[in-house]
Amino acid sequence: MRRTAGGLIFALLIFAFPLHGQQRSVEEELRAELARVKEHLARVEALLAQLDQERSAAPQARPAPMPEPSPPAEPRIPQAPALLVPPMLPESRSEAFRKMPPRLDVMLQFRGDFFADTARQDTFFLRKAELGVKGHISPHVDYQLEIDPVRPNDPFRRTYIRLTHLPRLHFKLGLEKAPLGLEELIPNGQQSFVDRTEVNDRFAAAEELGVHAESRWERWLFQFSVSNGGRRLLLDNNNQKDVAARAVWAPQHWISLGLATLRGEAGPAGLARKRYNAEFKLGSNMTGFQSEFYRAQDGSVWSSASYAAAFWAIPLRSRWVTHFQPAVRYEFIGRSDRDPAQELRLLTFGFSLMLEEHRSKFQANYLKDLHTGSRRDEFRMHYLVSF
Repeated sequence: MRRTAGGLIFALLIFAFPLHGQQRSVEEELRAELARVKEHLARVEALLAQLDQERSAAPQARPAPMPEPSPPAEPRIPQAPALLVPPMLPESRSEAFRKMPPRLDVMLQFRGDFFADTARQDTFFLRKAELGVKGHISPHVDYQLEIDPVRPNDPFRRTYIRLTHLPRLHFKLGLEKAPLGLEELIPNGQQSFVDRTEVNDRFAAAEELGVHAESRWERWLFQFSVSNGGRRLLLDNNNQKDVAARAVWAPQHWISLGLATLRGEAGPAGLARKRYNAEFKLGSNMTGFQSEFYRAQDGSVWSSASYAAAFWAIPLRSRWVTHFQPAVRYEFIGRSDRDPAQELRLLTFGFSLMLEEHRSKFQANYLKDLHTGSRRDEFRMHYLVSF
């Protein structure tokens, strides 16, 4: 028993001394590690203090200035509609009408006519299918090609090359609308009626082949042309060229006044053809009033003609119709020879349902003959889309 107890005591003494020695070794290592950490921290603090001293000694750098806010863009001054014709007339700088790449424009018009005159047949037909390509050749040369395959014998419409080397004077070489008649110069897609007036059809100039000049200013527009004449005919069979000129003044964007004239000869017999035109435009092509007066000579016959038209676009809260536009128009034609078959008193009233303003719309008109019966009442309607 004594031997066993003595062995245990001896074993405990043996194991106790190594454990005690190991514990003291760990504590020493911890203390040494802590001392090293304190040394590193002291060095870091010294470096930070040195950095602060260097910063305080160096000159203070000014903060970068904040960029000044750009001035707000000046609002675009709206132009009177009479200053925007012929259609797509650009500002007097090439950047205003640069089209890169070339652009394709399409206008389709499906039509229906119904006549009170039994001698004429009611009919549906494709009125227009115009295709236009517009592009830029160089910084001061652009082009337009416009054809209507619905009329194979007369397919070309506004087709020309435009030169803009001068900042306030542009030249068009080719087929363009002569500057006579405000209604004729307003694009077909922006008309408030199914058709233009018969006054316009008889006395305006439409597209003519020649040289056309235009100069546009903030409140003025000047146009001039020398052409073969004969409306869309590529060659009028006489030696006398038609000369046309137009000047428009717009004191405000909602009103314009204009004067125009055309002088030339028509046909192989060289019959004198003279036109004097005065125009007045109030409002826009959506809502407004428009009137023109013609004094015209064709050979020995002088005519006086005029029309007055009013239209009002009413916005609609509809997903598919943007505006409802009622319209009314009166036309008058009187002649020096008093030919009742050629004189005219005509009242037109109707409406337009616009799906996207002038880009897609349905129009319906009723024409009432107020004269001697040289024509009969008729109903016209069409659907037009341009894109």
